Order: sequence, then structure tokens, then C-alpha cells
Amino acid sequence: MRIHCLNLFSFLIAVLLSFISCRSMDYFLLHPLEPLPGVLRESEIFDRGQLRVHWVAYYPDQKIPLPAVLVHPDAGGLAEDMEGICQSLARQGYFAAAVHYQRLENLVNKNPLFPWKGPREVTAALHHLREHPRVDSQRVGLLGFSKGGVLSLLIASQDPAVKAVVAYYPLADFEEWLDLKKYSFPKSLWIRGARRYFMKELQVSTWQEASKMLRVASPVHQADHIRSPVLLVHGEKDGTAPLEQVQHLCQKFHPPEQECELFLVPGAGHVFNFLDEDQAKVAWRKTVDFLGEHLKEDTVKD
Repeated sequence: MRIHCLNLFSFLIAVLLSFISCRSMDYFLLHPLEPLPGVLRESEIFDRGQLRVHWVAYYPDQKIPLPAVLVHPDAGGLAEDMEGICQSLARQGYFAAAVHYQRLENLVNKNPLFPWKGPREVTAALHHLREHPRVDSQRVGLLGFSKGGVLSLLIASQDPAVKAVVAYYPLADFEEWLDLKKYSFPKSLWIRGARRYFMKELQVSTWQEASKMLRVASPVHQADHIRSPVLLVHGEKDGTAPLEQVQHLCQKFHPPEQECELFLVPGAGHVFNFLDEDQAKVAWRKTVDFLGEHLKEDTVKD
């Protein structure tokens, strides 16, 4: 369990920037770690250019190529926090790998908000997954939570061969979220602080520069490039990642060429699946069904 209760200033940064809650989040609430006979574990750290990838994977000890899922944690989590989720996917017959990233030029930052600096880095972990000898490279999906949901959608925008994306409560439009005109005092002060934080993270000196980069990092502006079927899982009462944003994101998809489904969990807030077991079960059943529809061999689509 990871505790996200912070002082007032850190609480502000957590809510506005890291998409996490000042409550006790339990990454293993629905997915406890336990010995699994017939399931293998592996972990490694590898570098691609200036990107460092932390990797942990679970998969059934089978000789046939397996459908695979790449899992990204929320901003407060690391790859090892997703091990229970990877175990649950392995039970379902998947090769499941969780990742988080660092920059070699700044290893002090354990999990930067924006880890990628170029298109090749966006798909580095996905390519590593596809190259694994136990993985069926034609049946690979993405699963992410909050920040991880954003990263999953951005990866899909760069690789049309991804077969499915499940994004839990992503922030879809950074520009709109940080628009000062939307807020009155005192929240406008928080937004100004958030803007400064993003400028520091992006290593730019003006908000105009940051805004251009945040537009590229916003899934709502990359939706036209996503060809994978997408499931957006969102809490009905999410006070951190606005529901209106994911609704707008889903509307940007154009069927039948593009597929997007928004699954609302009644009464749920942000990171609900690490806080409430009943809500987590509802969302997980939907997640497993969606992945099975698009990744399992007898149903996978060309």
C-alpha cells in the first residue's frame, strides 16, 4: 500500500498535477500478490537512448505465443506497484508487463511526469514487449491508470498496430485543464502554480512554449491518429480528471474506422479502483471482457 497524504502544498500539487488522491491507495486491493504455480516473473532495467525503462512482467509458462498487455501506473506509482495487476492478467492467459520511465540526464526524478522526448521513446517499451519470444506480436494491448492512461493513448497514437487500449480516468486535455479563464480565486492561484510546475517539468521558460508541448501530449488532440479500439473507464464523480474531457475525447473518434467506449462507474471518484473494492470489481470485469474481445486468438480482429 502506498500512502498519498501530504502537507497542504504537496496536496495541491498531487491533486492538480499528479492525478492522485490524498487517501490511502492500495494498488493490491483487488489484485493481491501471491505465489502462482505455472506463472513466471521477470524484471529488468534497460535504456533506449536517454530513456531508462523499468520493467516487470508475469506470464504463463506456456510455449505458445501469448497475447500481451503493457501496463502503465498512475503518476504516483511505479512498475512494481502494478505487479498484482500483471498477475491477474497472467491468470487470464496474458503476458503482462508493467513499466515506468526515467531520464538518464536526470535520474534523481524517479518517475517524470513527461518521460518522452521523441517518437521513438514513446514506443520503446511497446517494441521491447513485442520482441519478447513469449509474446504474439500481433496481439498486444495497452492498459494505464491516470497518467498511465494518458501514456497508453499516446502510444496508440504512434502505433496503429496496437489491438486494444484501456485507459482509466485519463486527463484528456492539459491545455483546457490549465486554462486560467476557467477558474476564479483562489483556485486560479493553484492553476498558476500548476503552470509553473509544468514549465519546470518541460524545461521551458514561457507558458506559450509549454502550451504547445502540452497540446501534443493531450490525447484529445491525438485521437485522429488512434486506430486501436479504446475503452475509457471513468468515475462518475471524478473531481481530478474532468468527465467532460473524456466525453469529448470519445466524441473525437469516428466509427466504424475508430472505436471508443466510455464506461462510467457510478459514484466513483479518481483512482477509485485502488480505493473501493466493489467499484474496482465492476471496472475490472469490463476491462477483462474488453481485452479478451480484442486480444484473444479466437476473437482478435485483423
